[in-house]
Amino acid sequence: MKIQKPPRLSRAFGRSSPGALCEPFSVTTTFAGDRCTVVAVAGDIDMATVAIFVECGETALAAGGTLVVDLGEVTFCSGAGLRALRRVQWRADEAAVPVAWVVRTPSMWRLLRGTGVAGFSCYRDRADAVAALG
Repeated sequence: MKIQKPPRLSRAFGRSSPGALCEPFSVTTTFAGDRCTVVAVAGDIDMATVAIFVECGETALAAGGTLVVDLGEVTFCSGAGLRALRRVQWRADEAAVPVAWVVRTPSMWRLLRGTGVAGFSCYRDRADAVAALG
């Protein structure tokens, strides 16, 4: 399943000059049988995109098996985005589903590890995350 949102104007979010385009947002979910589901996210996770991200995360959790969320292509994550990440982690904890987060950029690493938010198992590489989940 691939959901892609076209570029949007960022003026409402005050991220750049009026009329400037933000990164396109996409979520690609790969169901690898009952073993592992990979949700790969690209672009900005903010107020305009959190609903799509949460829906894809919850769908992946409902599929069963372990979950890998690849944030390697995320360029920006707002406060609403952080709440969405925590929501997916909380739902996984409720369902007793192990989750591994792939984080490649320093800004996302600081956000997940440096803010003191507990519960995120972060890895620099997708292969390491999949191997850690077994």
